[in-house]
Amino acid sequence: MTDDGIGIFVVKELQQLEWPPEVQILEVGTSVCYYLEEISRSRLVIAIDAIHAKSNPGSVYRLDIDDVLDHQEQDLHGISLPGVIKRAQNINGLPETVTIYGVEPEDLGLGIMPTSTLQLVGFKLVALITAEIQRLLGKKKG
Repeated sequence: MTDDGIGIFVVKELQQLEWPPEVQILEVGTSVCYYLEEISRSRLVIAIDAIHAKSNPGSVYRLDIDDVLDHQEQDLHGISLPGVIKRAQNINGLPETVTIYGVEPEDLGLGIMPTSTLQLVGFKLVALITAEIQRLLGKKKG
């Protein structure tokens, strides 16, 4: 659904880059519950999704898990990301850190690609997330 696919757009761009083995870039789409195992083994999770907060299209929100833990347990697709995170943390305390980048959609009509507005934001998110992961990997080594 056009801009609702911003997360998939960003993930596909990130998957084209080379990453060390400890970094997994996963496209979970509407099936986040199928990735409980991977999430419960991850120290850090970064998620990208469209978030309708009634701001300007392309606005980016950076949230952590505490901002969304009280979110409804199920969304329209089934179990929500916060629900899966809660389950993962109950297994072994992971992930320790969850960052969610939400992007205000411009169009939620039928379509296979985000609007040009959100594609531009998507490319900026790819650069931002790449820098964040590289910074975290550098901290881990140091």
